[in-house]
Amino acid sequence: MAQINFIKHLRECEDQSIRKIAEKLDIDWRTAKKYADQDDWNIQLKHPNRRRPVMDPYVQIVDAWLLEDQTAPRKQRHTAKRIYDRLVAEHEFAGSERTVRYYVAKRKMELKLEKAETYARLEHPGGEGQVDFGTVEAILEGKQHTLKQLTVSFPYSNAAFPCILPAENTECFLEGLKRIFEQIGGVPAKLWFDNLSAAVISVESEGKRKLTEAFERFCLHYRFEPVFCNPGKGNEKGHVENKVGYTRRNWCVPIPVHKTLDDLQLFLEKEADKDMDRPHYDKGIQIRQLWEEEAAKLLKLPVISYEAVRIEPVKVNAYGEVKLDDVFHFVPEVKPGQHVWLRIGWDRAVVLDHEYKKLTVIQRPYMNKSVPIDWKARLLPFRNKPRSLEYASICQLLPNTVREWLLGADGSRKERLGWLLQMLGTYPMEKVNEVLSQPTADLTAMEHRLYRLLHPEPSFLPITETYTPAVIVGIEPEVGAYDRLTQAVMTR
Repeated sequence: MAQINFIKHLRECEDQSIRKIAEKLDIDWRTAKKYADQDDWNIQLKHPNRRRPVMDPYVQIVDAWLLEDQTAPRKQRHTAKRIYDRLVAEHEFAGSERTVRYYVAKRKMELKLEKAETYARLEHPGGEGQVDFGTVEAILEGKQHTLKQLTVSFPYSNAAFPCILPAENTECFLEGLKRIFEQIGGVPAKLWFDNLSAAVISVESEGKRKLTEAFERFCLHYRFEPVFCNPGKGNEKGHVENKVGYTRRNWCVPIPVHKTLDDLQLFLEKEADKDMDRPHYDKGIQIRQLWEEEAAKLLKLPVISYEAVRIEPVKVNAYGEVKLDDVFHFVPEVKPGQHVWLRIGWDRAVVLDHEYKKLTVIQRPYMNKSVPIDWKARLLPFRNKPRSLEYASICQLLPNTVREWLLGADGSRKERLGWLLQMLGTYPMEKVNEVLSQPTADLTAMEHRLYRLLHPEPSFLPITETYTPAVIVGIEPEVGAYDRLTQAVMTR
């Protein structure tokens, strides 16, 4: 700074030229000119121009996943670790996890995504577990389902075992616990629950709980001790709440696509088994080794498996129907006013007569409850980034014809995606797919064909009647006779 001040002094006070200043101080004339003529001396903050030679080829892929997350449930979105794992496994990414984390944090801030939730830790001795429900989105047979994931976790070993169920009622709850017990080959001596309605009717004075009869029977059958958290204190079983979030973020991102509920369950069981090959977050020992120690402390399974069902009497209405889960179902071979029994399980109900003979089987309504994929909402984030679409999982769910048409011409992909989004605002994907089976370059013509699919031109059938004499059927009238008659009248 002293030399800079001297340069300014020579220039401003002694009125010396740039050449003389450079010669006198033995510096380059450019340096002398820079400081002699500089007027702005504010501190300049220059943002570093960071280069990402390793990350740049994968930016569009990561952007596609983050954009798609905007339409996914908040608890089922990518974390930086999950993105890094997918890049390595699916795209042979050779960079470091830190590089991915830096870019993901930057992009999430730009996309205004919230940070992942944090959970409290809670230690238990070996052989004790914690239980909780979570919600998971999945696509089964091309339709989106909101499912419940029952998770039993073991804080000592950090092992966790999930079970996918269609609902959170008592029958599903008990069926899920039974399946997890059979999966791990034993029963925890003590299980921690929150005050879920499937097990607890009410919380009474001095911390006592009034339990449902079905849950009490289940506890007696499997000989475990249930422990309940204080109301509003779910953190008392913080380990399982952490596990519910962990399994959803790592095993259900992107949204899993399977054919049936059983296929999804098998997938989760395999993921749970692979997860045991990592070290415990605190003890540094493999989870599988700790689980083997803990599994030895489990109670033995009973010889007879528990049937998670309830029996209810119902009355047949005037239409020969019985009511189950607020939905009426027709029952054959019954009379109005007749009383029958419903043997209700987690997925279906068996209708029995007064002698307990089976009349029919009714599937519980929520077994088929699903919503069509909102294609427009899922594709909308890619309107301004159409090149990223091919890396998103939603692209694989598109009908083959639509996907090939969208990705076929890179130059017009944005135009095609805009047209598709516009059409999906009015027409179902099935009709769009039908039109695109014979695509043309003229998007307006395809829109017209799409309109005609849903609004075909009416066709009129000939009228058949017996009043008109057969001799004049089909005769064309000579209109010119009326003109001649008019002229004859006018000339008179």
